[in-house]
Formats: sequence, C-alpha cells, structure tokens
Amino acid sequence: MKKEDLVKLNARYRALLDEAKALSEQVDEEGNLSEETAAAIDEKLGAADEIKAQIELAQRLEKAASFQTDPAGPQAVDLSWRQAGPTEGDQPVDTKAWRSVEIERPVVDPVMGVVMMQKTEIRFHVPLSVQNPDYPHAFEAYLHKGIGDLGPQDRKTLTEGVDSAGGFTVPEDYQTELIKKIATAATIRSRARVATTSRDIAKWPKLQYTTDDEFTSGVRLSWTGESPASATTHRATDPVFGLYSIPVHTAMASLPLSNDLIEDSAFDVVGISSDLLAEAFVLGENDAFLNGNGVSRPMGLLTQVDGDGPASVVSGSGTAVLAAGLLSLWGALPSQYESNAAWMFNKATEVDIRSLTDAVSGQYVWPIYQAVGGFGPAPRELLGFPVMRDEFIPDVAANAYPIIFGDLRGYLVLDRVGLSIQRLTELYAETNITLLLARKRVGGQTIEPWRIKVQKIST
Repeated sequence: MKKEDLVKLNARYRALLDEAKALSEQVDEEGNLSEETAAAIDEKLGAADEIKAQIELAQRLEKAASFQTDPAGPQAVDLSWRQAGPTEGDQPVDTKAWRSVEIERPVVDPVMGVVMMQKTEIRFHVPLSVQNPDYPHAFEAYLHKGIGDLGPQDRKTLTEGVDSAGGFTVPEDYQTELIKKIATAATIRSRARVATTSRDIAKWPKLQYTTDDEFTSGVRLSWTGESPASATTHRATDPVFGLYSIPVHTAMASLPLSNDLIEDSAFDVVGISSDLLAEAFVLGENDAFLNGNGVSRPMGLLTQVDGDGPASVVSGSGTAVLAAGLLSLWGALPSQYESNAAWMFNKATEVDIRSLTDAVSGQYVWPIYQAVGGFGPAPRELLGFPVMRDEFIPDVAANAYPIIFGDLRGYLVLDRVGLSIQRLTELYAETNITLLLARKRVGGQTIEPWRIKVQKIST
C-alpha cells in the first residue's frame, strides 16, 4: 500500500470517529439516544473498525518489509490481535444445494389442548471441504487414534477439511440440531396489563373504595322528588383517592464462553447461548410476577394475597381442593370481570381437580369426553372459562395458593428497558473468554386486586 493511501485511510478513520462522536451528543432532554441515532453510531463505528483493520495490516506489511532491509539485528514478532472480519473463517458452500432432515416435535393443539407430533423440515448447507467421500472415515480414525497416529492418506483427507482459522473437523453426517428440553410456558405477561415508563419508578393514581363490588366509589344519587328537602339533600360523598408507586428493578445474567468453543463448534454456540439467556429472562420474570417478594424484583401476585393484592377463598379442606371450594372461588369474582377471566394452575393441580368424582355416581366432576374409550380429548374449560397452565404456581399443600381465577389485567407489568444481550470480547480477552451479558429492567405489581381471586388450601 502506498504511503498516500495510508494517509487517506487514517484521515477517513478519524473522520468516522468524529462523526460517531458528534452523533453521540444528539441526546434528548433526558439524556437518551434515539434508536435511529444509536444505529447510525453503530454503523459509523463498524466502518471505522474495517478501516482500522486495513491500517493495521498495512503497518504489519511495512514492518515485514523493513525486517528484510534493516540489518539492525533480531526483531520481535508482531503478536497483536484483531477482531475477525464478518466472513473470515467461513467455509465455502454451494448456495444452490442443501441437505434436509425431517424432525418431529410435540405441539399443543390450540383447540383441543392435546399434544400432537408435528413434522418440520430443516435445511442446511454442508461445507464443500467435508464432502470428500473419505472424510467420515478419516474423522472416525482421528477420534480413535488422534492426529499423531493417522496414516498419510487419512491425514491428507483431514487436512482438506481444516482451514487457517482453527480447523473444521466435522463429519459429513453430523447433525446441527441441539437436543434439549422444551421450556415451560410463561403466562402472566401475555394476559397482564403491560405499560412502559422512562423513569425508575412509576406512580398510578387510584380510587380507594372497598365497601362493595357494585360501585367504584362512595358517590351516590339521591331521589329528591320535585322539591328537595334542603339544598344539600343531593350532596354526594366525595371520592377518596390514593396512589400506587411501582419501582423498576434490574435483572442481569452473564454467560462466559471459551473463544475456542465459539470458533470450533459445529453450530452457532453464541446464538444458542443467547436463546438460553432470553429463555431464562422470560421464565425468571414470570416466576417473579407470581412469587416475587418485591425486594430487588417485582412484587408477585401471590405474595400480595389478602394484603394489597387479591382476596383468597378457602378450599374447604386443609390438604386438598374440593369441588365446593372451586365453586366458591368462581362465585367470589364479581360478574363484571368475567369477560376476560381464566383459571390458572399447574398441571399437578389440574390432575387433582380432574380426579374429583361425584360421591353418588362416581363420575368425574370435571367431565372427560367419551369419544375414545372413555378417555377422549380433555376440554380446556372449567365452569365455562379457559384454563391456563403455569408451572410456577405452587402445588396443592396446606396454606398454599395453587389456583388463580380472574382477569389478569389487574396485574401491571411495567417495562423500562427491554432485554439486551451484549457480546463482550475485551473484558476477559487475556483468559480467552467471550462474555455474553444479558440485562433487563422491569417492574410488576397488582393494581386492581378486585379483578382476581385466589384459592387457599384451608378449612
């Protein structure tokens, strides 16, 4: 590279950094960058990184050239590191050809609520370097003997599948699907009231009224007739106001990954790890929305029972659910909140409820369809309301709260900052580690407890 070209690259590099710095100063009144500005900064810095890599490469070439002409004695080897380019290390593939594998996965029928197997076709490319017919045999020999004991032909075959970025030793029939469990469902956020805030605490005004479930305040009309008895006969009771203060909490999770693992794995380890972090946050916040104690985390719906949250209705037994207790729970919810009401419990509790039988006829209280040998698809409704399963709700036990019935819009989910996952390559660079750091800010609290009732296992 000519000297004048290197000068131009340095000038362009400085210009991009100046442009990114100028964009970083374009904040709103609260000191926040807009999404468009943040994206523009990322674009500028990305372009600057590419130019920086070109500059460093030119400098290394210049050092290498001077090494041959400078007889000053031995010189140190350049041990500097740089970030790999976007496609560096990628193996060439035939983009017009792919392989496919058909897998079966369990899904829940949305109408009948039964589990059925659904076939899905997955397509993937195989690098050209491992399509050599001798490659699987060589790979098996490598696993048994190690690289030192391979014959010359096997060693040559393996070399064809190895690139300078760290090696590609994946046999032709290696499956790129990761086998793992399916996570349980998170139900609270999808049915709760969700709002956003730009502060670390949000305040919601409320009407204080607990006299009955028919009115919302103490304001009443008076039947005065044509001539009121006095000028104050129709004077209404003033409503009483209160205030909810809902704090926002921060949740974090980090996952260190070896750089060698990232480079050598046959599938996207970083992508899989990001999915696992996202799963942890979805389920973790769902648990907090139900059982959180409000200390550095949202206040759980079940934690507030008989306090600032929903009222409890006893089951009628100190150790079990009873049909009469379920009817009492259903009857305790005011009728105006039934339009969006649903039952919520875990599957173990559902088994207990479905096992209830009539003492006279012996038939199940919660009937099972008689279409197939007496055990057909079980209806996903109880007393005419939909049933939702959530495995974070406690099991049936003395003084536990295993059943929720009502409209979950009485619970507020307050979002401040959505889930973000950062890839930190410099923090643990000396230990050959890349850190994935996930972070989210969210709050939660029951704000309309009268919309929800909870069953308590008690006499």
